[in-house]
Amino acid sequence: MNISKKRSLLLGGLIIISLFVAVLIYYYFYYEEDVNKPLPMTTEVEEGDNLELEDIAYRFWFDYMSQYKGDDVSSWKRLSDARYNEFQLLAGDEQEFAVKANFWVELEKGNWSTHHSWGEVKEDGVIEDIEWTFRIKKTGEKEYTLLRIDDISDAIGDLPPLEDTYQKEAGIEVPDEYNRYRIENDKLEITYDNGETWKEVPVEINRLFEGDYNGPENELIEDSYLISQQRTVFIVGGNENIAVMQSTDQGENWETTTIPALIQGVRIRIIDFVSENNGFLILTGGRTMSWEGNIIYKTEDGGKTWEEAGNVPTERQVTSGGFIDEELGFVSFGAINVNESPGMPDIYRTADGGNTWSKIEVPIPAEYQGIFTVAETPTFDGSQGTMLVNQGPNGDYQGGNVKAKFVSVDDGATWSFANLVDPNDVIGR
Repeated sequence: MNISKKRSLLLGGLIIISLFVAVLIYYYFYYEEDVNKPLPMTTEVEEGDNLELEDIAYRFWFDYMSQYKGDDVSSWKRLSDARYNEFQLLAGDEQEFAVKANFWVELEKGNWSTHHSWGEVKEDGVIEDIEWTFRIKKTGEKEYTLLRIDDISDAIGDLPPLEDTYQKEAGIEVPDEYNRYRIENDKLEITYDNGETWKEVPVEINRLFEGDYNGPENELIEDSYLISQQRTVFIVGGNENIAVMQSTDQGENWETTTIPALIQGVRIRIIDFVSENNGFLILTGGRTMSWEGNIIYKTEDGGKTWEEAGNVPTERQVTSGGFIDEELGFVSFGAINVNESPGMPDIYRTADGGNTWSKIEVPIPAEYQGIFTVAETPTFDGSQGTMLVNQGPNGDYQGGNVKAKFVSVDDGATWSFANLVDPNDVIGR
């Protein structure tokens, strides 16, 4: 064999070996396994099993993780451990639903290609806080099928909201007829028994409408009061002496606490109690054109004393706000336009009781930008949040009342588009 032929064979061999090595490197470092490849998966429940929908999701997760365990699994894709943190029902009903799974795994080889898309692999081979959303359908009397693992927005977009969550999630505000107020003959009265009996509140009516208020004087300023069996609160004043007027015995006795108003001409006043002792008061005022100041107050003794907690770092006009618990709160400032772009929601979040605030991004889908522009105060069930974004005062899309719904699974730090809320059933007519 001549030297030229030997060189050709050697070169060809080197090329083949190089290609083989390149394939191995690709699979080891870059290959990302499609998590939906093993799907659909099916499981059956036993007669008499009283399983929650989250329990069914756990079964699928357990079966799914099992394919990466055991001696018959290649070592480069084997799990040495997998543990779940939480399963949370997001949307749907027993016929079809979506559940968020939060879990962690430990890789036997420490760093393997198949699971690069699962998250960051730490030095000990652990991937923490993996979050998948399972779309599951009931496909038989005792049978359920895991259809796909997806992003939250894709997994729940066409599912109905949970029946037992807040009325606001459905886009429909339902008044509390049992505990309510009325203003007649210059008197404010309250009822705790659906109007069977009424009690007069010892306050001058004009004190309820002081400050920068231009609405009807037979309706209290929105969010400026609370009426419940346990606690009734009214915010009075609006210029120099803002006061919190409160009863904890259904109107038999009242206590009034004055708050030094650092803002003149108070416009919005939002009172919010998140527990028996902890509450917040959001005040805005000093309006000039489309600008105004804002201050957040808090109480830790049931409203006996109030102290300034901070303020949101913007002077735009507030549209809504509220607190979820002692730390988590939101304030919305309507729509904002940047560089002549369509209006986008302008909403801020605090995770330290109002001391510091940061703006959160609301990922409006491209086809709805400029339509849904004003974020409403989110509601929460555990760490799962629901936020509606309305069309603003001049919206006319599908009649103007349709809203965009977003969900969060991290206490409102990030949001995903879910679907449209259609309270008047106008879409598709």
